[in-house]
Parts: sequence; C-alpha cells; structure tokens
Amino acid sequence: MNEPLRALIVDDEPPARQALLRLLRDSPEVAVAGIASDGLEALEVLARETIDLLFLDIEMPALAGLELATRLQPAASPVVVFVTAWPQYAVAAFDVDAADYLLKPVDPARLAAAVARARQRLARPELDASLRVLRARQPAQHQPDHVWVEQGATRLRLPLDNIEWFAADGDYVQAHTATRSYLMHGSLNQLESALHAARVLRIHRSTLINVDAVTRVTSVNGQLLLATRSGATLQVGRRARARVKRRLE
Repeated sequence: MNEPLRALIVDDEPPARQALLRLLRDSPEVAVAGIASDGLEALEVLARETIDLLFLDIEMPALAGLELATRLQPAASPVVVFVTAWPQYAVAAFDVDAADYLLKPVDPARLAAAVARARQRLARPELDASLRVLRARQPAQHQPDHVWVEQGATRLRLPLDNIEWFAADGDYVQAHTATRSYLMHGSLNQLESALHAARVLRIHRSTLINVDAVTRVTSVNGQLLLATRSGATLQVGRRARARVKRRLE
C-alpha cells in the first residue's frame, strides 16, 4: 500500500480549512501535516516540514496563492492543487504548473482525482522536476499588485498603486495612501518579502516606500528626505542612505 501523501492546507478562511480537512480525513491517500492561514505562514511550514502536496487558496492576505506558487523551489517543491472560489484564475494556476484546480465547495470525487493526479506526478519526479525548472526560467508573471487591509470588521483589497508607504506599528503595519491609512496584519519584514522588489524599497527599519510614489529626493543637513505624491516627507535611515540613493538614481 502506498504511503499517504503529506499535505499542507493553506487558506485564510477557517470554515474552508475545516471543510477540506474533513474531506481529507476520509482519504487514506492523504495525511494532513499542517495548516496555514496565508502564504507567508505556509513558507514557514515548508521550511521545516516535508510536504508532498499543497492545497492552496488563491485570494489570501500578505502572500496570495499564485505568488506563493512562483516562490517554490523548482526541483524540490510539493505538488500544488489550487482550491478556490474564483474560477477566473484557472489559466494562471496552470501557468505555475498546478496539478489541479478545485472550486469551492469541493466535490469529494474531484478531490480524489486531484490527489491521484498528484501521486502520479510524484511517481515521476525527474520529469516533473525538469518541467518545473523550465517554468522557473521564464519571467514571473504573477507579481502582487494589491494587499489586504482592515477596515473595522471588513477586509479591503487595496491596489499597491494607491499606497505611498508602509510603516511598522507594533504587531501590525500601517498602509498609507494619499488620504488615509489602513491597518494590516503581519510585520514589515513579511510584507517586504511578499512584495516584488521592483515596487517597494526599505528606507528605514520601520518604513517601506512605494518607489513609484516618490516625487522628490532632498539632502538637508546630512539627512536624506523623500517626498511622496501627496506631499508627505519621509526620512531615510542612516544605514539605508547609500542603498536608497543607488536605487533611486
């Protein structure tokens, strides 16, 4: 008898995680080795656990499913099965070499077929690794273009183009637009890792700026100051000055 596949469930919605967990508990083909609420937490689990199969949601805060899939190491990553309520991402999912794409609520028969397809892939690791390496050499097409922020009991999808800078706020992050700020869960380090380096720049240990929002760079009494579109002025940390100057030049 085959050993069960070690699986990781990644979904930011507890009811969805529990529904999938109940279905997988009835399958002798799968052993759930972990559960994560977003892509950043999933990366931490993958760093310490051996995972064969990744059940991955699409829309999640901090690091979304497609972005996580592009970060997986080509030759050693688990097989990915997307589980989502969004049918429009199917083409993009297979562009990152997903084994299957399941829509919520998950049909048990479709889930069993996805697990079987994942096992077939793992049975031919050399071919699968070669395909993943070839895909990894292609330019990444699914860079994050938004973040999820909190507004009371509601989560809002906020485009990066609307954000001028991010500031650390204890265990949270403040996302500042031209008119107001929004609270986000997580740390500034996690956010910097999740966003594409071409979009944001760390200018201080507590500040991350949207490069496209910078309109003016000024040196005053040895201090480096950045002005944003809305007229806000941000000071660059001493250790970051040389790196920021090189980047902005």
